[in-house]
Amino acid sequence: MANPLLLDLGVVLFFGFTGAFIAHRLGQSVIVGYIVVGMLIGPHATGLVHDFELIHSLAELGVVFLMFFLGLEFSLDRFRRLKNSVLTIGTAELVGNLSVGFLIGYALGWPPVDRLFLAGILAMSSSGVVAKLLFDMKRTATREAEVLMGIMVFEDFVAVIFLGILSGVAAFHSVQMQVVGLAIAKAVAFYSVFAFLGVKVLQKVESLLAILDSDELFVTLMLGLVVLAGAFAAALGFASAAGAFLLGMIINNSDLKERIHHKIVAFKDVFLVVFFLAFGMLINPRQLLPVLGLVAAIVPISAFTEVAVTSSAAFLSGFRAKTALAIGAGMVARGEYALIYATLGFTSGAISDQLFQFTAGYVLAMTLIAPTLMRNYRTTHRYVSRITPDFIRYGGKLVSGAMRPLMFPEETGVPSPYGMRLTILLILYVAILSTAFVTIGVIELVALTGLGLLVLWMIRRYFRSHLAIVQSQACLDDISQCPYTQKEVISFVTNMVTALLAILLLVASFWGYGGYYTLILMLSFTAYILLVSYRIYRRNQKQGIPPD
Repeated sequence: MANPLLLDLGVVLFFGFTGAFIAHRLGQSVIVGYIVVGMLIGPHATGLVHDFELIHSLAELGVVFLMFFLGLEFSLDRFRRLKNSVLTIGTAELVGNLSVGFLIGYALGWPPVDRLFLAGILAMSSSGVVAKLLFDMKRTATREAEVLMGIMVFEDFVAVIFLGILSGVAAFHSVQMQVVGLAIAKAVAFYSVFAFLGVKVLQKVESLLAILDSDELFVTLMLGLVVLAGAFAAALGFASAAGAFLLGMIINNSDLKERIHHKIVAFKDVFLVVFFLAFGMLINPRQLLPVLGLVAAIVPISAFTEVAVTSSAAFLSGFRAKTALAIGAGMVARGEYALIYATLGFTSGAISDQLFQFTAGYVLAMTLIAPTLMRNYRTTHRYVSRITPDFIRYGGKLVSGAMRPLMFPEETGVPSPYGMRLTILLILYVAILSTAFVTIGVIELVALTGLGLLVLWMIRRYFRSHLAIVQSQACLDDISQCPYTQKEVISFVTNMVTALLAILLLVASFWGYGGYYTLILMLSFTAYILLVSYRIYRRNQKQGIPPD
C-alpha cells in the first residue's frame, strides 16, 4: 500500500508542474497555474489530495524559505544608494494603495478587521512575479528595473511589519488602536532584538559555515537555522516568515549568500510550489463565482491606483515620464503577500470567507494583466501625453525638475536630505495614517489627527529647509526658463506635498463620520493643484517662453 504522504506530495508536485508548464506556455505567471491546479485537485473539486492538513503544514515551509531569500536580497548598500527615490515612491505607493483598500472596505460595509486585511491584500506587490517578468522581458539592466527592485525591497520590509500587525489583530479578532499600536511596538522590538542578537550569534555561525567543506553538512545546518528562526518567531506570537526574513537580512557575507543560493534555493522552489497549491486547495470554485463581480469591480480600481500613484510619484521625484510609467506598470503584479495575508486571516477565523475567496480571484486577475501593462507602457505614455493638458504637464515638469537634485544627489554632488530624522517622521506618519483608518473612537481619532498634524508640520519644516539647501547648490537647467524664483518653486513644491499628506490624514481620520466632507477636501486639493499649475503655465506664456 502506498504511503499517503508520498502519494499526496507526488500528486501536488506533478500537477503543480503541469499547471506551471501550461501557464508559462500561455505567457502567464506560474503562480496562476499553481493556484488553478490547487483548486482542481483540492477537497472542493476532485479531491485527489487526501491529507490536506499535512500539505498545508508543509506549505508553511514555502513561506518561510521565500521570506528568508527575500531577506538575503535586502542589500543595505543598494538600498542606501537608491533610498531617496525608493523611500519617496515606495511611501506614496503604499499610502495610496492602503488608503484605497480601507475606503473600498468601508464602501462595501465590511467590518474593520476585513478592511485592514483588504488594505494589505490590495497594497503589496509581488517581488517574485515582478522579478520574473523583468527577467523574461530582458529588462533587468534598465534604470526602472533597478528602482523597481529597490522599491520591492522597501515594500518587503514594510510587508513583514504589516504581517506582524495582522497577526496581532487576528489573535484578538478585532481592530483596536491599542492592539495595533502594541503590534507595531512588538514588531519593532522583535526586529531590533533579533537583529542585534542575530548579528552576534551569526558571526560565530558564519565562521563555522566557512570551514564546512561538506555540502551535506552545510545544507543541513542552514535548513535547521532557517526553520528554527521561523519557529522562534512563531513561539513569540509572530508569523514564522518574519523570523526567516530577519535571518536572511542579517547575513552579509557575499560568499555565504552565493553558496546559500546555490545549495538551498531548490528547497525554496519546491516548498513554494506546495504553498501556492495549498492556497488553491482552500478555494471553493463554487464559492468563487459569487465574488467574480467584486473582483471585476475592484481590479480596475486597484490597477489604476497602482499605476497612477506610483507613476506620479516617480515622475514628481525626477524621473522622465516614460520611465515613471514603466515603474508604475511594473508594480501591478500581486502574489505572495496577498496570499499570505488572506491565508493568515482565513485560517485564524479573523476574516470572512467572501474576502478569502475574493483574494484568489484578485491575485489571478492582477497577475494576468501585469505582463500586458508592463509590455505596453510606451503606448500608455503616448496616450497619457495626448490627453494631458499642457498646463498640467508643465506644472509637473516644474516639480520634477525641482525634486530631481534632491532625489539623485549623486548626480548633482549636493548633500542628501534623507537622514534618519526624516525617515522616522515618514514611518511615523504612515503608522498614524494606518491606525486612523481602523480606529472608530472620536477621542482617539482627534488625538491621532493632532499627532499627525504635528508630524506633518515637522516634515514640512525639515523638507522645506533641506530643499532650499539642495536647490541653492544644484544646477536647475531643466527649469531655468521658468519665470519663477527658487523661493517660489520651493513654496509650490512644499505646499503641494504638505497639502496632499494633510488631506490623506483627514480622510483617514474622519471618513466614517463625514464621507462627503472628506470628498470635498480631496476635490478642493485637486482644484488647488490645477489652479496653481494653470497660473504657472499662463505666467510662463506671458513671458514668451515656450512651455516645452
